[in-house]
Amino acid sequence: MNYLVPLHRLNAKRMEKQLDLTLMKARSYRSILSAGFRLYIENFRRLFKASWQMVTIYAIICGWLGTMIAIKIPEMMLGIIQGFNIHQGLFMEDIRHYALTFLGLCGLSVLAITTMTLASATILNKLKEHKETGLISIPPHWFIATPKLMGRTLKGVFFTLLLILLPILLFLGLMLIVNSVSPLFTTNHLYTMAGVFLVVTLISMILALPLLYILMKYVLEAPCGYWRTISNFYGKALRHWGSLFLVFFVSSLLVFMAITIIMMPAHILNLANQAAQGGVLMGDPLGMPSYMNILTFVTFMFCNFIQFYVSHILLIHNYYVYGSIETKEEEKKKIENS
Repeated sequence: MNYLVPLHRLNAKRMEKQLDLTLMKARSYRSILSAGFRLYIENFRRLFKASWQMVTIYAIICGWLGTMIAIKIPEMMLGIIQGFNIHQGLFMEDIRHYALTFLGLCGLSVLAITTMTLASATILNKLKEHKETGLISIPPHWFIATPKLMGRTLKGVFFTLLLILLPILLFLGLMLIVNSVSPLFTTNHLYTMAGVFLVVTLISMILALPLLYILMKYVLEAPCGYWRTISNFYGKALRHWGSLFLVFFVSSLLVFMAITIIMMPAHILNLANQAAQGGVLMGDPLGMPSYMNILTFVTFMFCNFIQFYVSHILLIHNYYVYGSIETKEEEKKKIENS
């Protein structure tokens, strides 16, 4: 009978650990960060098994995109600069020559964002399971499609990015119109325009923070359409702006430092390609080995594969912020009704 006592204690510890990682619990920002790290580390194998195929596709696209950025952009800039020196100005033929490269970069960028969103949806699917059951199970298959959740994630990310970037894009569009009417306006008021741009960007970022909660609520609950979710719950999220900011700032800082180290090999190759193309501009031979393209592709692919899983600690922390806000609002309702 003595062995029953340790077994009972072990089960009690497991239950306590499970309760510590439960979603619907009011937490401080430190508790949110701690719970997020613990959930991610303890369930990484399960999350990896559910997502690695989509992440591999994302990494391949990033490898292709990174190779084009590292090799084609310096080459493109070199060609435009040389054409500028020959023709004493921008020559449309040079711009048309590299238009296909530019369109390819834009297309690959959109494809990379799309596949990253779909890969994130596979992790969100497991978080939805954790929200409903308190556990993250081992996936029975290497890939389980969740079309509805993937669709909501794509729609939510698209609209969220649109709302964040819209004020900035409108400002830049206005500056282009003003500059076309008065070409010297931007030059004469350069510092003023830069200051206004920074203010617009800062205000956009401040107002965008509650959208992190909106996005999580829309994807995990789908209480209504995206725009209706914003109109119904943006005010609630705004009341918890301080928690959102603290968690996002600390988590982003940690992720940024980790990604800087992870992406260092890719950055080194990028700088090497830029230096080589700069040497060509000065009249030197290219001097890059024949396998440089393959090496760049493989490096960017592996770096972005690892980067995806490191950066998604932000998603886990946002998940716990969402749970904390929901719990605090529910407790507030109970106090008001009592």
